[in-house]
Amino acid sequence: MPKVVREDIDNLNAVLTVTLEKKDYEPKFNSELSKYRKQAHMKGFRKGKTPVSVLKKMYGKSVLADVINEMLQKELYDYLNNEDMKILGQPLPADDQPPIDFELRELHDYTFKFDLGLAPEFEVEGVSPESTFGKIEVEVTDEMIDEELDAARKRHGERQFVEDEIRENDMVKLLAKELDGVEVKEDGVESEFSLLASAISDENAKKQLLNGKKGDTFRFDLFELEEDKDEAYVRKYFLNLSDDDEREVGREYEVTVEEVSRIVPAELNQEFFDKFFGEGKVSSEEEAREQIREQIEKFYNGQSEALLFRDIQDKLMEINELPLPEDFLKRWMKATNEKLTDEVIEKEYGAFSKNLQWSLIRSKLVKRFDIQVGKEEVLETLKNRVRSYFGGVAPGMEHIIDSTAARLMEDEKQVEQAYDEVLSDKLYEAIADEVNVEVNKASLEEFEAEVAKAREASAAAQGYPSGEEEE
Repeated sequence: MPKVVREDIDNLNAVLTVTLEKKDYEPKFNSELSKYRKQAHMKGFRKGKTPVSVLKKMYGKSVLADVINEMLQKELYDYLNNEDMKILGQPLPADDQPPIDFELRELHDYTFKFDLGLAPEFEVEGVSPESTFGKIEVEVTDEMIDEELDAARKRHGERQFVEDEIRENDMVKLLAKELDGVEVKEDGVESEFSLLASAISDENAKKQLLNGKKGDTFRFDLFELEEDKDEAYVRKYFLNLSDDDEREVGREYEVTVEEVSRIVPAELNQEFFDKFFGEGKVSSEEEAREQIREQIEKFYNGQSEALLFRDIQDKLMEINELPLPEDFLKRWMKATNEKLTDEVIEKEYGAFSKNLQWSLIRSKLVKRFDIQVGKEEVLETLKNRVRSYFGGVAPGMEHIIDSTAARLMEDEKQVEQAYDEVLSDKLYEAIADEVNVEVNKASLEEFEAEVAKAREASAAAQGYPSGEEEE
């Protein structure tokens, strides 16, 4: 049997020495050569009768290398598995490992040395009923509910044509005629276009329009009408000129209001309630406002929980600061990506080690809470992902979701991402149930500022991906 000897350098580094004796690998080597002999059809020899000496000369080194490598990998895996060694990354050939020459003149014993980076021994602290974390939630105000209800009424309202004074949110249809001085230019450009009065950024033009009505005529510089609209946009959408129309046009136009329309919000009646909330679910303005409050709270709750979970992760990493085999990990980073320079590794190592630290903490907590993820949970997550792609699916069309999700289940990367999503959600729920969560209400502005701050911190923390695998 091959021999494996472990030497601990310190708590985070070890060396494995694997010795493959001639008697361990020679039978396998001869067996593999016999397979070659049975299949070989070489000139001058009958099929299956090629001398072993010839085969050794032609294929011996590569066959021996394959046999040795296969046995070596198996011994490493079996030893690490049987000894339940928690390693980081993968074993690396030791710096003092001499080059291996697969000499065939006389088979001999082979010795291989591997450096290992060991995961630190620790128990996660900071997850107990005595641990307190703050959860920031949006305080839903009457003004927010008013805005949502007004927007819903407008979405389900009716467009009406009006002839009274133009309002901010009215849609106006304008007839523009190119001017030559103060007169309409003969054979000049003439076009119709529509826009919202609120979209006009030229304050003078907007003021004139909002004091006017259908049939009124004004003089505007169309190229200043909307902010951030270049000449190409004005020519195409205001003047209706084709891309190949290269004639020069003026800036000043006589503009006549041909049509004014506005959305008249839906009445707060049962017809509106049924359309917006679903048939029979709401029957009064009070119930409608309560439903909207719940919808707003639900909308922001996902971000609120994300902030809580980020706070939990940051504090747990602060409490459970772990020692890591830095030199080994930097070697492993380079070994797995030869394009990484020493300078890049030095720059990225901080973020990499943080990712690895959280991975180790997470693995411990997953075991502690005995979190399991089933195939059906992964499938349902993929179904929800597909539903979000389509923006929802009409009744009777669920077969599209089922078939698409089934295809995604065949994609290893998609399954891995969905598995990790479910695992993370379950883990954070388990932590939140274990610790004390204090809810703090905040205005929408304060909440959005916290979300923006968290996003900036997350972007800054992105680094080299961890090599640690979840168990």
